[in-house]
Amino acid sequence: MHILTQNLRMGRGNLLGFGIGLAALSLVSVLFLPSVQESGQELQRLINSMPKGMLAAFGVSDQVDLFTPEGFLQGRLFALMVPLLLIIQGVGIGSATIAGEEERGQLEVVAAHPVSRTRLFLEKLGVLVVALLFSSLLLFLSVWLGLQAVGVSLPLSHQLAAVSGSFLLGLLFGGLALALGAWNGRRAAALGLASLTAVVTYLWNALAPLNKDLADSRKLSPFYLATGYEPLRNGFDWGYTAILLGLTLLVLAPGLLRFRQRDIGV
Repeated sequence: MHILTQNLRMGRGNLLGFGIGLAALSLVSVLFLPSVQESGQELQRLINSMPKGMLAAFGVSDQVDLFTPEGFLQGRLFALMVPLLLIIQGVGIGSATIAGEEERGQLEVVAAHPVSRTRLFLEKLGVLVVALLFSSLLLFLSVWLGLQAVGVSLPLSHQLAAVSGSFLLGLLFGGLALALGAWNGRRAAALGLASLTAVVTYLWNALAPLNKDLADSRKLSPFYLATGYEPLRNGFDWGYTAILLGLTLLVLAPGLLRFRQRDIGV
């Protein structure tokens, strides 16, 4: 666990800053809930006047009532903003831990020690998991505190389901960046391809319902599996959770296998 703890210690400033920033942004958003509900009619007319495609691009559908606590949190936080921020964190860490260190010539020094490639890969994955868990925990606490402050009650399990879905998205695309970096040792390629995949799958989930022939296909998007089924209203869907975890393992496996065999100058 030395590699894991050393990486976390070296990056503790960024970790704390990102987690606190995400929590503060989420808390402020939740505190706006009463004012949004008070202005419901005016805002609803404004929303009705906007093109459905524009709303869909921001994760807002006509099936979500934005003036209920569940709908507000879904539209304001968990449809786009929170998943996007956790994906940014995950992809940034995933592309930097192996590929970034290899490009800087640091990975060769670590790999020269008596540590297996498998252990090195798994401890780098551990850095990603711990960072995302820390941010997700602060996010959960901020949403809970915000709801308590405005006097709104939502089941804790539903709040946890929404946060967990965003965490799993960050882990999936962060894991993809880690695997790509382990595959070829190029940080820019890992960062770019993982980010592009996240954007394409998000647009797939958001825009597919606008076409009747494609509407059902959105259920194959990771974003639908994480947030599209409205976890704040319905709670956990363990089948979707298992699929997301399976996808994460699926993208990690080739990166690990390639990393175990690839020459990194050691």
